[in-house]
Order: sequence, then structure tokens, then C-alpha cells
Amino acid sequence: MSLFVLLPAYNEQESIRPLFKRFQTLQQMFNMEIELILVDDGSSDTTAQTALEESQSLGILLKLVQHPKNAGLGQAIKTGFATFLEISQEGDFLAAMDCDNTQPPELLIKMYDTMIAGSYDIAIASRYRKGSKVIGLSTFRELMSYGASWLFRIAARVPGVRDYTCGYRLYNRTFVTTLDMYYGDSLFTESGFACMIDLLLKAKVLKPKIIEVPMVLRYDQKPTASKMKIIKTITRILKLLLKNLSFTGQTSNLAQTFNEQETTKIPLKIANRK
Repeated sequence: MSLFVLLPAYNEQESIRPLFKRFQTLQQMFNMEIELILVDDGSSDTTAQTALEESQSLGILLKLVQHPKNAGLGQAIKTGFATFLEISQEGDFLAAMDCDNTQPPELLIKMYDTMIAGSYDIAIASRYRKGSKVIGLSTFRELMSYGASWLFRIAARVPGVRDYTCGYRLYNRTFVTTLDMYYGDSLFTESGFACMIDLLLKAKVLKPKIIEVPMVLRYDQKPTASKMKIIKTITRILKLLLKNLSFTGQTSNLAQTFNEQETTKIPLKIANRK
């Protein structure tokens, strides 16, 4: 079993060194093989070069993928998922997390142990479970996230989920493969931060087992300003909610058909994707 960690990055040169050092410590403490998949989404700084230098210096496995220009978080996540399916094997796991050093890599151990113990498909690092804490985030951003959590819990509930917007998640490869077979290139259609909600709503169709693990989010450790476009993100979140309400019945029927014909499905050729 190998653990792959997807790090979508846009101008994160200042975060790379402390974050990679934490991964080195984690690898040494738990004797776990970790390979980082860093998707440099058109950075204008030295994110890619810094990542290469630090991985070599610290002895960390790194797969670097670069977009020629900034395409947004959704496209970076899409590239990371495709790369994971190309280089991983059955039984491996994929973690996706921010590259700004605000989310604790050390939590991966608890997320992994919890997933294995309960045979879960997805584990989410949650800000809305007992023991969670958020440090350094603006009141407006906290209210925005909290509002989205309650909105989707009421109107588009995904069993086991309270934190719909956090991108720090752990997936088992079997479920990632199932998502790929079911959705293909339409799995990632949101380019911005709303892509994390969209991914959960699409996963919901396949009825995954999901568990949340409390997280301490250290936004005070973020060296650069947030890249989120707040008004655009709120607009996309509301559109996703309306879309989900409109197609709930239809997607349920599609999922039933998929499950009945699963053995005849042919996965997309990841290498041919852009």
C-alpha cells in the first residue's frame, strides 16, 4: 500500500519548505511510503523549482505536473486524480489537501486508520466535529463556510458529511476508479473552489461510506493571501445546490443502471485526457 498526496499549487513557493519538512517527519515517524503529486497550476513564482529542490533534499518522492497557465483549482484536482490513477496500484490511497501549510499532514495517519477500521471510501478532515478548531480565518470566511455546511446538510445532504467545502480528504483507490468509470471527463466541471462540493455531490450518487475526522485548521500559518474569489464562489455554490435539487431523481436512476452494468464498463484512457 502506498499513500499519494495531491497538492494543487498556485504561487506557493513560501509554503513548500515547511510543508515538505512536515511530510518528511511524518514519513520517518510512521515508516509509511508517501509520494507527493504536486500540480503546479501555472505559478508565476518558483513553486515548481522549490518543490523539486526540497523533495530531493529531504528524500521525498515527488511527481511534478505543470499546467502552462493557471486553470483553477478544479482543473488542478482533475489533473491530480488522473495522475494518481496512472501511477498507483489497487490498494493505494489518495489524499488531497491544500499546499499552503494550513492543514496538518499529521492528521493523515488518523484518517487512514479510521478508513481502514471502518472500510470507508472517503475520509474528510472536518471543521465541524467535536475537537475541531479554526485559527486565523476571517469571521466572514468562517460564516460563509458554516452557512454552506448547513445549507447542503438541509437541502442536499450527503450521509456522513458536515464539511462540504474542505478539500482535505482521503480516498481509497477503488472508489476513485469507480468515480472515473462512472463520470469520465465530466467528473470535474467546476474550475474554482466549488469543485470540492461538486465532487461530493457527484460521489453521493454512488453511495460511498464517508467518515469525518476533526481537524485543527491553522490559517494563521498561511504565508500568502487567499486566492478565493468570494463572490464568484458563492454564486457557483448556489448554482450547484439548485442543480443538485433538479437532478437528484435522475442521477439516482443513472447510478442504479451503472451498478447493474458495472462489470461491462470500460474505464477512460487517462493518458489521453487534457
